Amino acid sequence: MKIRPIYFALIIVLIISACSGGGGDETPDPCATPIVLTISSQQSATSGQSDGSVSISAAGSNGGLEYKIGSGTFQSSSSFTGLAAGNYTVSVKDNQGCTASVSITITESTGGSATPSFSSDVFPIMQSSCATSGCHVSGGSAPFVMANYSDVKAKDLSIKSRVSARTMPPSGSNALSTDQINTIVVWVDAGAPNN
Repeated sequence: MKIRPIYFALIIVLIISACSGGGGDETPDPCATPIVLTISSQQSATSGQSDGSVSISAAGSNGGLEYKIGSGTFQSSSSFTGLAAGNYTVSVKDNQGCTASVSITITESTGGSATPSFSSDVFPIMQSSCATSGCHVSGGSAPFVMANYSDVKAKDLSIKSRVSARTMPPSGSNALSTDQINTIVVWVDAGAPNN
């Protein structure tokens, strides 16, 4: 006789669970679309000084973005100044708690050194690390070709941003050395001359 009320109560619980959703409804993930960060501008630091800067752009967020560099506190501005030469991580979070980060390298400008030569310094880096089979060549997977000065000059700020963030060459390819990154950044900062 005592068994029937237990079964009856179990059936009621199952019916209530089924009617109220019972786990069939899932809330969409607010972070399903990733936040994509790009470096919109970057300035090298003078040798021995903390006068470098970087500004970040973000896309794909839910709004209410806040940014921080390293272990600092989050702020509404996406620009950071007073940076010495070195490697940094800029992080962003939106109002849903979604996050993203990008690594940057603030290079050191010696001020007195000559601008790197496109033909002798910059283009050889592009040829050996970027304009390789399947990448920045005609028919390659990259969005543009790097066959000559005009090709590189047209994308100089984008190239600087990507190499500084160490996202070009992409993961799985031979990474650029810090000296190679510095050469490209200093050349672009000098106006990307055809020298």
